Amino acid sequence: MRKLKTTIIKSIIIFFILLLISSACSRNESESNPDVVAYVGEREISARDFQLNYEFGFAHLKETNDRKYSYLKYMINETLLFQEGYRLGLDESERVKSQEAQLLEELLVEELFRKKVDENIIIADDEIKDAITKSSVKWKLRYWVELNSEDALDVYNSMQVSGYTKVVQEILAGNPEDNRDLNDLETGYLTWLDIPPELLEKIKDLEIGEISKPIELQGVYLLIQITDITRSGISDHDYKNTYNRFKQILFYRKQNVRAASFVANFMNPKNVITKGNEFRILANALIEWKQHGSNSDSFLESVEKAGKTEPALLELKNNLENTFITFVDEDWTVKEFLNRFDPHSIKAKAFNKQLFRKQLKHQIAITIRNFFFVKEAIYLGLDRSEVVVNQLDTWRNKWVYEEARRFYTMDIKIDNTEAKKYFDDHLSRYVTQNGKQPEFSEVVSQVKRDAYIEQAKRLLETKIEQLKKNTLVKINRVVLDTITVSDSDKSRATTVFLFKSSSGRLAFPTVDPAWGL
Repeated sequence: MRKLKTTIIKSIIIFFILLLISSACSRNESESNPDVVAYVGEREISARDFQLNYEFGFAHLKETNDRKYSYLKYMINETLLFQEGYRLGLDESERVKSQEAQLLEELLVEELFRKKVDENIIIADDEIKDAITKSSVKWKLRYWVELNSEDALDVYNSMQVSGYTKVVQEILAGNPEDNRDLNDLETGYLTWLDIPPELLEKIKDLEIGEISKPIELQGVYLLIQITDITRSGISDHDYKNTYNRFKQILFYRKQNVRAASFVANFMNPKNVITKGNEFRILANALIEWKQHGSNSDSFLESVEKAGKTEPALLELKNNLENTFITFVDEDWTVKEFLNRFDPHSIKAKAFNKQLFRKQLKHQIAITIRNFFFVKEAIYLGLDRSEVVVNQLDTWRNKWVYEEARRFYTMDIKIDNTEAKKYFDDHLSRYVTQNGKQPEFSEVVSQVKRDAYIEQAKRLLETKIEQLKKNTLVKINRVVLDTITVSDSDKSRATTVFLFKSSSGRLAFPTVDPAWGL
């Protein structure tokens, strides 16, 4: 019996030894994984994620001697905090949920375009060679811009009689505030790549010295005069060196055409109708709101608070329940539309009412289009695609980190007494460029901000050290040292931002600049 018991005990011991060896081997293999630069609990930071984050991160976060290592530690800090944020349920906060819903819509629209447009684009070799050949033709031109078609036509007619130079000189002389001269209105040599396709189509057959009729482009009207045309030869070396660049250029140009066709074919059967009177009321209200400085209230809040001193906003308030947009099987009231609409998407100034209304029409169309595209993308299951899920997860982690940061620092309050002490302890920090030492009252807001940031940083660093006691953090230094990043003096002093053209959002989140302040 004793022998059997001893055998069982030995077997158990051997089993656990083998388990430990197996676990250790598995971990060592993982740690040597060339795709992983760090482990934070169950999370991995991939070499690719680190490289992208570093390249587009804030320059002041790369000022230490061991730049990659210190930057990676910032990424680890954020990972520890967002993991704790999830544990606290901060991913369920209203802010995170709101941003997640907005991003999901953007990602679904992007993914639908990728599936229906991008994947169907083919660029043939002959097209690329033809594009390279076309680039050998260069135009040099003068231009004049007017905001409306009537003024543009008047200027054009005058130029037909007196010539471009004389007319422009007279206009500039009659407007002393315009300090431009003729040289400011002349370009260098441009190829077809530098000129929007719709503009190129209008000017490609112009002779030297000929002036175009007014050309509408992005809400303004252009008059173009060609001053010179040159043509140069293309060698085999030129074809080889520019092949990939021109392939990409052609892809994006075809993408624009195919996307427009896809949208038209998709949306035309929806029979979308926008009510003219309600559009006028909305446009006037938005213009009035912009003219008043777009105060801290949202547009809809401003509408609901409107009184007699804001007649356009008040008129909109009284018509919020009117039908604004109708489709085949649905309609939206003005208020329902505004709940889906971002007024800040209108970039035109309120005084340029023609351009403002044009941009509003465009944004209304985008809002309606995205509504239908999201429904279609979900129907196709694109909300489950790897691209959408991964991007959503990446941004959600960033927002949960921000919520965790707020959660742990919300009790920090800097009063005047603390701020004055901080000012006295850091006088040299506030000396101006000309060597003047300002009074505390002149920089009190900046001092409070600096003191807050310093206290928040110390508090968060303490919290992070506590989290590390319960979370395994492992940096794969071998992998980190093999990652290639821009490391010139210029790259370390410059911050480069990469935005999505479709939404204006950063292409991916990077480390919070507050870590290095």
